[in-house]
Amino acid sequence: MQKPRNWPAIIERLNNSASGELKIRMGSPGSAQVTRCRLLAEWSNIEITTVGAILHLRLPR
Repeated sequence: MQKPRNWPAIIERLNNSASGELKIRMGSPGSAQVTRCRLLAEWSNIEITTVGAILHLRLPR
């Protein structure tokens, strides 16, 4: 079993990235969708889309 991700650290990495974008591979498309909903409920001012099992995190321009 994979250990839980440190989402505050990942959001911090997104905030510090030059492009303002990150892609994160999740275990399945379903887990990507659930994680997207949880992240949007916890953080505002972030855009998250999914393509299959990939989460695309973006800072709004």
